[in-house]
Amino acid sequence: MPLRYKVAKASAVLFTLFSASVSAQQALTSVCSARYSQWSFEEPKFDVSEQLPGSILVHSDNSNVSNNGEALFTGNVSIRQDGQWLLTESARINQEKQTIDANQGVLFSDGYIQVKGNSFNYNGVSSTAELRDTEYRMKSTQARGQAQLLRLSEQHVNLFSSSFTTCPTDDPAWKLTADRIEISQDEDFGEAWGAKVELFDIPVIYLPYFTFPVNDKRKTGFLYPTIDTSSINGLEVEVPYYFNIAPNMDATLAPVYISKRGTMLKSEYRFLTDNYGGQINLEYLQNDSLRLDNADRYLWHIDQQAQFGDHWRAYVDATQISDDNYLNDFGSDFAGRADTHLYRVAQVDYLNDNFFARIRTEDYELLGQYQSPFRTLPQLSMRYDQGSYTGINWAVESELTYFQNQDDANQYATRAHLEPSLSYSVEAPAYDGEAEFSYLYTHYRQERPSTELSDSVSRSLPRARLRGRLHLERFFDGDDGSYRQTLVPQVQYLYVPYEDQSDIGIYDTTLMQDDYYGLFRAQRYSGLDRIAEANQITYGATTSIFDQRERELLRFAFGQIYYFDESRTELLEQNTARTSSNTEWVADLTWAITPNWSVKSAIQYDTELNQTRKSQTAVEYRFDNKNLVQINHRKATNILNSDIEQVGAQAVWEINNQWQVAANVYYDLVNSRTNDAILGVQYSSCCWALRVSAYRRINLNLEPAMAGTANAGMMQNTFAAPEFDNGVSLQFIISGLSSDGSSLIEMLEKSIYGYRRPFYLSN
Repeated sequence: MPLRYKVAKASAVLFTLFSASVSAQQALTSVCSARYSQWSFEEPKFDVSEQLPGSILVHSDNSNVSNNGEALFTGNVSIRQDGQWLLTESARINQEKQTIDANQGVLFSDGYIQVKGNSFNYNGVSSTAELRDTEYRMKSTQARGQAQLLRLSEQHVNLFSSSFTTCPTDDPAWKLTADRIEISQDEDFGEAWGAKVELFDIPVIYLPYFTFPVNDKRKTGFLYPTIDTSSINGLEVEVPYYFNIAPNMDATLAPVYISKRGTMLKSEYRFLTDNYGGQINLEYLQNDSLRLDNADRYLWHIDQQAQFGDHWRAYVDATQISDDNYLNDFGSDFAGRADTHLYRVAQVDYLNDNFFARIRTEDYELLGQYQSPFRTLPQLSMRYDQGSYTGINWAVESELTYFQNQDDANQYATRAHLEPSLSYSVEAPAYDGEAEFSYLYTHYRQERPSTELSDSVSRSLPRARLRGRLHLERFFDGDDGSYRQTLVPQVQYLYVPYEDQSDIGIYDTTLMQDDYYGLFRAQRYSGLDRIAEANQITYGATTSIFDQRERELLRFAFGQIYYFDESRTELLEQNTARTSSNTEWVADLTWAITPNWSVKSAIQYDTELNQTRKSQTAVEYRFDNKNLVQINHRKATNILNSDIEQVGAQAVWEINNQWQVAANVYYDLVNSRTNDAILGVQYSSCCWALRVSAYRRINLNLEPAMAGTANAGMMQNTFAAPEFDNGVSLQFIISGLSSDGSSLIEMLEKSIYGYRRPFYLSN
């Protein structure tokens, strides 16, 4: 298109320039923003109401138009076209040659980028513009830099002998320099040739060629490395590489050098569609040098979910490790170092209005030398619920399960279960209640050569349950406004007759944890291998307080079970039977005392023995999301014939805009030792951060010494004494090139016991 200009005190035609900006991922504080270089210019404002789209408007103090179509504009020259501006003292426009030249210093802006340079030259034939000896900044981010030559065309931006940084200071802590940088209008990523990363003006990385994002889309390339030290593992260096396979699919490959063990390879693959998604992880270390047997170490994890139409869904969640000490030695994102078992499940569900069916296979891997558990291969369960008719409801549940011992295929069993039930319920605003009668029939076929269990055994038990609740509420005024309090007392009677079940094996049953809501369960054990007799009354109440915005500020619950008869049903040979003399009070409290103070507490108290069987309390002061202090205590008696009592403290505190400190410590009162401690200090500048953390944690050896470390000494088939692992971690964060991990709370969440916020209610 030939150059056309319209004089408005002095006017000319400009060009169409491609606007591009480099997006930097960062979150700098207001203090840093105030330090930003202020050379950016005010764009001129004048009436453009008569300017046609695509045309240009030129303002200047003086203008001189010759007969050959060349115009010279001098004195406060401003040129505008479609939101693009050029400011200079002198500009020459040649309509015939399609050129614009400004050589006395220029300021240019296209709404996204601002450029200050010595000269500006535009060629309309090639539709390119060049700015020399430039400084540039992105208006939407803190990104800025310099370039000896900045060349713009309709589709590309090229920077030659250029630099790039997101540091707002005149002397940036880091910057990227390159012989050439190119950004394309149609691409999400820029390209750089002959690039160097400089820290404090010292080149640390040279890359002949690499690409970088110009927006927030993902890109294949290296992620930031992590460096750790450990008294057991030695130096650990992990360098992840990310693969952006597709918009709904990616992968990460991370070699990890462990100085005392060897090199581990970690991999992750993730995908997501409308009806299907999940991830697969694999970790592998060949010939662990720290083990006497130089065994290979590995972990694999699979997590998949699928939805097939309106009625079918599937789910898989499984983790497998090479040995019981893997989690202690390496940690994992899929299990905690303090976990006692791994759970694996794969299932397919069918759901309809009144019918539910599931086929599932599952197993547990117990960590340590315990009796090998059974896995289900598979389990088929169904439930049909007729629905309520004038308060009457009947339903039937059934299950068919095949169990096999994980280590001995000669030990297996088949269990068939049928459970019809009939219930009557009433519900009103002030109360609700339910009466339920069910019949539990279970048949076993067992092959247990090493035991005296019956080959075939059947069990039939009726169960009756009667429950009722009141719903009370009141309104009251406090110092800060009006409040609503609810009170829900409830009572339940449960009856199940006794039947000797000692000739039934234990396949998927364990004692369930007791809390307030567990008091009103219809059974004491999970699974079906043990159904405890019951002749008992449970009573309790919950109360909550809500503010004017219906936010729950407090929830308190307490209750007790009173046993009329002694219980004789036990799980294995453990003393899990109930007697009429060991009734317990159970109480739970969750309370936001103020917007800053909160407390959570749970307790089980034996009224006959006058002792606390279990308790857990946490008190927290939270100034904001970056500043908190928490003190907690936990206690449990007769856990595997031993007691547990620990006290802990956690804190994260932002001393000022640059310094942040986080720490936790958990002390074992029974064994008089520190089980877990961590201290982290982070210094954050406007464009970089340095985090140093040190930890000390217990490192339990769950395998016999013969499979332990090379320092285990004589081989003995006994558990090694607990060891302690000490380590230091160093992390360097560059703002604008990595995510801003500014909060140290995430560091506490990854410790053995982890951080848990004490006050968190659903509404």
